[in-house]
Amino acid sequence: MPSVKVTQAIKSGIAVLLLVAGSIIMIMPFYWTFITAIKTPSETGTYPFIWIPSKITFEWYIKAWSARFPQYYLNSSIVALAVVLSNVYTSALAGYIFAKYHFPFKNSLFMMVLAIMMVPFIITVIPAYYIVAVWFRLKDTLWAMILPALISPFGIFLMRQFTSTIPDELLDAARIDGASEMRTFIQIVLPLSKPALSALAIFHFIWIWNDFLWPLLVTDSDKSRTLPIGVALFASQRWAQTNLVVAGSMLVMAPLIIVYFIFQRAFVQGIVLTGMKY
Repeated sequence: MPSVKVTQAIKSGIAVLLLVAGSIIMIMPFYWTFITAIKTPSETGTYPFIWIPSKITFEWYIKAWSARFPQYYLNSSIVALAVVLSNVYTSALAGYIFAKYHFPFKNSLFMMVLAIMMVPFIITVIPAYYIVAVWFRLKDTLWAMILPALISPFGIFLMRQFTSTIPDELLDAARIDGASEMRTFIQIVLPLSKPALSALAIFHFIWIWNDFLWPLLVTDSDKSRTLPIGVALFASQRWAQTNLVVAGSMLVMAPLIIVYFIFQRAFVQGIVLTGMKY
């Protein structure tokens, strides 16, 4: 009979092998995308697949970037920045109020927030489009993508959960020292909420940067199109040029990868801390 240590070592080895195999499977599409964007056309369609290109070229990135990608980047950056900043602030403030204040119908209002969070977006597309395009006449503008996403029920829920873990004694001490409610929120609650706010910011940045359906409905011209719409049109017009299309896709993914690696530690910490109490 094998000893307990040997059995644990075997189990650990199998777990590591499974994790490595899963990681390789998940990384392969990204690796294929990356090397295809720097390959020559002669090596792209060959079989068996060439895993290490013999010649590296960046001409596909240059050609893709010259096809109105700067305008798409600018539009996506403006929309993402506005939505992320608004969601971080409003979610933190609303979450703080729901967690630390007592007022009539508090639980009912919070249940309404949860109910809204459960409604699929596809159900609200038609009324949202009617409000934005008909009532406010904002179609084909950046505001059409910004306004519907300024407040997030998920963000309110996340920040309420995190803010509940902040000790009431700390807030009472600030009030005793003469701090106003807004000053207490800005100087105490917000700094303590950085991990959760970082996670929330990354969530919304990824969501708004990759959003396709809503920008497709409310934009008609390149002046307001975001990157997902731009790269879809770019690919439809050049579907036979695999290297060029993949290079355009890499330009869309690059900011997401950079943002995640920069804020990875804060993101993981925020997810862990927001789940400690419940």
